[in-house]
Amino acid sequence: MIRISLLSVFAVTCLVSSMVWAQGKEVTQIKVNLPPSPSFKTADVPIQYPSGEFSVLGLRKSKDKYLDKDVQVKGYLTEIYECPAELRKCNDALNEKTKRQKKKALAKGGNALTENVQADRAGCRPCDQPHFFIADTPTTKKERALLVADYPVKDWETGEPRPLTAKKGDILIVTGTFSINSMTGFAASNGLIIHKKLQDAEGKVLAQGNAVLPPEAQVIQLEGKAPEQVGWEARKGDKSVPGGRRR
Repeated sequence: MIRISLLSVFAVTCLVSSMVWAQGKEVTQIKVNLPPSPSFKTADVPIQYPSGEFSVLGLRKSKDKYLDKDVQVKGYLTEIYECPAELRKCNDALNEKTKRQKKKALAKGGNALTENVQADRAGCRPCDQPHFFIADTPTTKKERALLVADYPVKDWETGEPRPLTAKKGDILIVTGTFSINSMTGFAASNGLIIHKKLQDAEGKVLAQGNAVLPPEAQVIQLEGKAPEQVGWEARKGDKSVPGGRRR
């Protein structure tokens, strides 16, 4: 039994040796050099930037303190919602149909003047309200980004559509009310921004005001700063701003 065991040990030793040596030469072990993994630590994102704006992470960490208050947050634009072309076409046609029906109702007079005219949607669902997302990195997933709602999409003077002049990857500064719900039906348990002012990284104003709030409520009230009028009242008579006169 002892002889068998010694032979077994010798056989195993030879097998290992044959794996390490090939044709009388030692086989060099391959070492793979991989690049360091990118850091996704939350410690890499500041609570507030030196210029005073919150990061998205910092704002959410301060949720209990700033909920339902005006705040300023900086981040990368990760997505702008655009209504799909076919859906937009369907809604435009439906709106025109509704206008025609209202004209007919007005022409009848009497109770028709106050009649609530609504065209049959025939499966044409409304477009979502305009909104966009910002985040602390340009590659942050949508579900972790901060939704910004209720920004104006029309020129105050002409009433014509005015698209958001920003593109994906831009750094933006958003000022507005930090809330759980927007006035146009959006909801986010970790918070969203009800828009009041939008600036680029250099501070240039890209949009101001709110698509829903009445003129007297278009005021930014940041902690430690004087109230700032925005929207209709701020633009009224100011021809240096596009749409500077109220219709």
